Amino acid sequence: MAKDLAAATAEYRAAQQAVDDAKAAVSASQDRLKKARTELNDSIVAAAKRGTRMRDLVTATGLSREWLRTQLRAAGIEPD
Repeated sequence: MAKDLAAATAEYRAAQQAVDDAKAAVSASQDRLKKARTELNDSIVAAAKRGTRMRDLVTATGLSREWLRTQLRAAGIEPD
């Protein structure tokens, strides 16, 4: 049995608004992740320039050596 037109319209608009809100939340989360990734990379590079050893970077971040090497090479830091 179909709902009355006003109730069905209100439900549709509420569902549409929920989808729009979810899309906005995803976009905000993606922006937050991008900013956090940039800050992490900057911190890794700064630590490496101060002489922090690779194994200490791995321990501090929990990231793999290869991922760290990739980030450091992208910043122009080559292994010695």
